[in-house]
Amino acid sequence: MTEQIPDQMRRLVVTSPGKATSVADCTIEIQTVPTPTPQSSEVLIKVIAAPINPSDYGSWYKSKPESYPIVMGKEGCGIVVATGGGLATYRCPIGTRVGFACNDSKQGSYSEYVTMNALTGVFPMPDDVPIEDCASFLVNPYTAVGILDTAASSSAKAFVQTAAASQLGQMIVKLAAVRGMQVINVVRREEQREVLEKLGAKHIVVTSGEEESWKSELKAKMEELGATCAFDAVSGDMTGHLLEVLPPGGTVYLYGGLAGRAGNINPSDLIYRRKQLKSFYLTSWIQSGGPVQMVYRMISAGKVVNSGLKSPDGWCCTQFEDTTMEKAHGEIVKLLGSSITGKKLRIRFDGV
Repeated sequence: MTEQIPDQMRRLVVTSPGKATSVADCTIEIQTVPTPTPQSSEVLIKVIAAPINPSDYGSWYKSKPESYPIVMGKEGCGIVVATGGGLATYRCPIGTRVGFACNDSKQGSYSEYVTMNALTGVFPMPDDVPIEDCASFLVNPYTAVGILDTAASSSAKAFVQTAAASQLGQMIVKLAAVRGMQVINVVRREEQREVLEKLGAKHIVVTSGEEESWKSELKAKMEELGATCAFDAVSGDMTGHLLEVLPPGGTVYLYGGLAGRAGNINPSDLIYRRKQLKSFYLTSWIQSGGPVQMVYRMISAGKVVNSGLKSPDGWCCTQFEDTTMEKAHGEIVKLLGSSITGKKLRIRFDGV
């Protein structure tokens, strides 16, 4: 039976950045707009759930004035309810459970419906996983795969990750165990150590104590395990600390900015000790090597991710803290400001 598609739908938008100093300054509203119509090679997706990713925050309050209102959300999951025809749509007919990624500024995943290119923006999800639990199928899981592949390509025997108790950090711990790779996990608090120990993590450094003490511990673990690279989601002074304790020729890959601009960097580490500071960006990793390599990489990574979604204990299963569009309208900033270690915020559109 074909679902009745409404003429209009609702979506969340940022209408103003306010003082433009943080997410808390933003004005977020529910906007009613016409439901999009799929064109040739596109499908219309009824959104079931969408995660709130830290990678989205900056655009909400740092964009140019003419950019507002900003449609919110980059990834999500749902059900295909209509197609625009074309060969590409045969891979995901009506009724297909999919994840999707928004690639333009006109649509966002915090919407009741989205249209996506059936070939480049839609990812079929496993049939034996509740579709709402596939909401975070892309950003974190594919980043985890990319980080481990990058570490492996550098011939490192082990690697370091900061912010290791985050959802992404936990995925990296689990996937590293599956692949037999050693990872040294850096966290801020003892309770975060406990979270990782329950996952089986063996090498954990807590930075709440004296700086020289935890740096010595980290350096000793790196020497013991042969770690030559680190992936830093924190930035700030942490980037310089990592460069300092890495062996000569080591590399820090910066992929987040939780503590602001990178600093505390000793030029001698870069000049005389041949250490390197590079970036890791998911889109760049996916697209590297040209179109043919990109397709191969996405297919390969997709198999790894989908297999990790299939079990409650799968390496990329995510624990969520749920909210709704109506609650998010007034409470999203408060929710983002809360401490939800080990969980990811998720907006549900299925009435739960």
